[in-house]
Amino acid sequence: MKGRDFTLIGTGIIVILLLIWWAGVEKTLTLIMQANLRYFLLAVLMQAFATIAWTLRWRIFLQRAEVSVKMRDILIATLIGVFANNLTPGARAGGEPARMYVITKRSKSGYGQVFATIMADRILDVIPVLLFTLVAFKYALSLKIKLLLSVLSISTAVLLMIVLISLLISLNEKLAFKVLDRITNLIRRIFPEKFVGIEETLEEKIKKSILEFRETFLELSKDPVVMGKTLFYSLALWGFMLLRAYFIFESIGYTLELHKILMVQMAGIALGMISILPGGLGITEAVNSALYLSLRIDKSLAVTATLLDRFISFWLPTIIGGGLSIYLGVKFSKESVRK
Repeated sequence: MKGRDFTLIGTGIIVILLLIWWAGVEKTLTLIMQANLRYFLLAVLMQAFATIAWTLRWRIFLQRAEVSVKMRDILIATLIGVFANNLTPGARAGGEPARMYVITKRSKSGYGQVFATIMADRILDVIPVLLFTLVAFKYALSLKIKLLLSVLSISTAVLLMIVLISLLISLNEKLAFKVLDRITNLIRRIFPEKFVGIEETLEEKIKKSILEFRETFLELSKDPVVMGKTLFYSLALWGFMLLRAYFIFESIGYTLELHKILMVQMAGIALGMISILPGGLGITEAVNSALYLSLRIDKSLAVTATLLDRFISFWLPTIIGGGLSIYLGVKFSKESVRK
């Protein structure tokens, strides 16, 4: 990590501290300390189920692309991808190179082949999000909440832009080459020792990967069975994430209807993606708290629920994924030494 990254993370933490101060330090800490452990653990369980659903969805794409890899390795790659995403500002695209690197190492498959499954996975993830966003928009209209309507409009526009860019990358060979080249540079920054002495052959490998990528992506997009199964897991994933937030509110003694949670979760997605802070740190907390406030929830409850939810969805996966990335970095280094 560069000094700039630490500065951005520090800025995000300062925003969170200011948010706690604004909501009332004593009241916020009291709510956290008195949170119902059973409901809190149910929220953690929902996050675990969401991660497993994501892993199972990606496994379907990998199996269809004939990438032979264990379920355990897919789960590890997913968690490391979450860790990398949470360190990446903006659209949180840092997880894709990390996921691709881990799977290619564990499966001995080509970069393009694995990258195609990741792109298909990312594009399909947008479909249920758009569906949920439209439902959230309907509820926001009925409640006449201008802030939520405005943010949901931005969220929808950003999501459609992501789909368009992803499709352009998938169908345009030159653009795909540029993207894979940038991804390779990112991987080189994460694992620099792996690229020593191979710079000259790197461009040739990337060109080969582009051909693998296009062939695999087109095969995946034409299989209705694969699309049906993966769509099911996508809907399950987002369902678990909504239940996670629901149980968080229950843990602090406040029952919030699922459709209201849906409005806030969908509205906050796009703003997290365009945040200049890694993983939307600080920005996501502030935005979600403001959106809950628009539903006339007490500010201390809104901030506390947001902090607990982010602890489960951001901090825990980041810690676990960071630990796994260190472990695999050491393991891959030992394997290369043996060779």
